[in-house]
Amino acid sequence: MTFRLFGRSQDELSSAVSVDGEQVRTLFEQSKDNLSIVSSFSLQFLRRHVKGLDVGLLPFLRVFAWLQQILVCILKMGPVPRHVSFIMDGNRRYAKRSNKAVKEGHKAGGATLIDILYLCRTLNISSVSAYAFSIENFNRSPQEVDTLMELLGYYIDQFTERATNIKDNLYGIRLRVVGELSLLNEELLEKIRCAEKLTAEGKEFVLYLALPYTSRNDIAHSMKDTINKCINNNEDITEQALTNNMYFEEYSDKCDLLIRTSGHTRLSDYMLWQVHEGEVVEFVNCLWPDFGFWRLYLIILRWSFYHTLQKVNQLPVPSSIRNPVFPRILKALPIDTLRRSKRVALDSLPAPPLAVSVDR
Repeated sequence: MTFRLFGRSQDELSSAVSVDGEQVRTLFEQSKDNLSIVSSFSLQFLRRHVKGLDVGLLPFLRVFAWLQQILVCILKMGPVPRHVSFIMDGNRRYAKRSNKAVKEGHKAGGATLIDILYLCRTLNISSVSAYAFSIENFNRSPQEVDTLMELLGYYIDQFTERATNIKDNLYGIRLRVVGELSLLNEELLEKIRCAEKLTAEGKEFVLYLALPYTSRNDIAHSMKDTINKCINNNEDITEQALTNNMYFEEYSDKCDLLIRTSGHTRLSDYMLWQVHEGEVVEFVNCLWPDFGFWRLYLIILRWSFYHTLQKVNQLPVPSSIRNPVFPRILKALPIDTLRRSKRVALDSLPAPPLAVSVDR
């Protein structure tokens, strides 16, 4: 993999700064070991907004990279979600805000997903799924649909290249494309089949790209397969049988953390079956291309904190801490501040009313 700093390769850095090329290469090699783990997350804001890169910034980049590595190591000491899913919303608005073509917004969104994968892999998260294309998106203009199909093919090739490159931190990931694949063109289907074949041996980390996908289609597909199998084998149709025939395979029974960007508080017909069991849904008020290390880190930190707190609450309190001081310490902690987010636990919602009266 060509290592990139602020989205630029070594040659691009050499031409972007007015210093000796050999000095740039030396500093670049010194930064590689420290920055490769966190990919291009270091100073992500500057990467997007700084036109020229001064070589004098590289020592500061190493400091930021070390800081991020320390934070990641701290987070790995506690529980992390097993399956994290993303509704990648806001690419078109990002392009409009930046006065760029819609295609550029989707390209920025694809680059963000790659950045996110590096962090999730480093945190030992087992599976990541991303809502790449809805069946409803076929209602968009033919030009935009063709552009999206082209970009999806490009990024599938990118994932495959990184997953099969032993020097890349994404080496060994398994790629699975799930959804109503019969709606895709043959060229894209061939790329998908090739990518899944080349990455089939990956066991520790799975990336699910949902395209073209809706949860209604997922449930209908599962019901059809379950009915056929149960009739042929003379078995009962059970909830577990439906779960086993979902697109997401072994991760169909649970999605630990679902994150949607752009500020919209809806699921858009995505993973409705998988988030039924008290999973955490986070609605983030930023566009997907702007979503980066710090936002994801804080979300997972909150998830880990409350997951640990739930386990502690289920345990008996040791006699050694049954004293008046301990409750005072708990009250002094800024727990209420941490709770002030748009985080929603589905099992905390009240039951729906049995009847609703409407006054016309």
